[in-house]
Amino acid sequence: MRIMKGGCSYWLLFLDLDGTLWDHKDVSSLKPPFSRVDKGIIKDSDGVIIKLHEESLRLLKWARSNGAIVSTLSWNIPEKAMDAIKAFELENEFDYFVITPEPNKGEAALKFLEQLKKKERCILPPCAIVYIDERDIHLKEVKEKLGNITFLMIWRDFSSFEDGRKLIEEKLSECKDIKRIYRAS
Repeated sequence: MRIMKGGCSYWLLFLDLDGTLWDHKDVSSLKPPFSRVDKGIIKDSDGVIIKLHEESLRLLKWARSNGAIVSTLSWNIPEKAMDAIKAFELENEFDYFVITPEPNKGEAALKFLEQLKKKERCILPPCAIVYIDERDIHLKEVKEKLGNITFLMIWRDFSSFEDGRKLIEEKLSECKDIKRIYRAS
């Protein structure tokens, strides 16, 4: 896990897994253990192939190198999702893992932010939170819990690293509070 100077980072990126970071739509339905086939390709014990979306990985790495706290935000069986992350050798690319077996992504994200506030003594304004998913089925609940965050639907709003980066930079530049780091008392 990356140490954040002063307890806070500049912004937060929540990244979905199924259909967003990798091409499979439900890693929870697969049968571990997962094994690496090639760079960016793993398979489960039944031989089902899962491919990493390189554009998403590039965006994830860019976010980390540009001041983001990076976390998953996924509705999956946590052990299976983590097994896939480890098989892809991505566990060090994330600061945190928010993976819930229940479809309540908003509640899971809120609990994570409460933990971040306690652990890192950091409060990020909603405009400093970016959530990327390939579907918007959780968006209403996430916004009800977190406020007016930036939501980007990969494959609809953008499909390349460069377009995603530009959209995130544009959204973050609109956030008046982003330059200020909120410190919990």
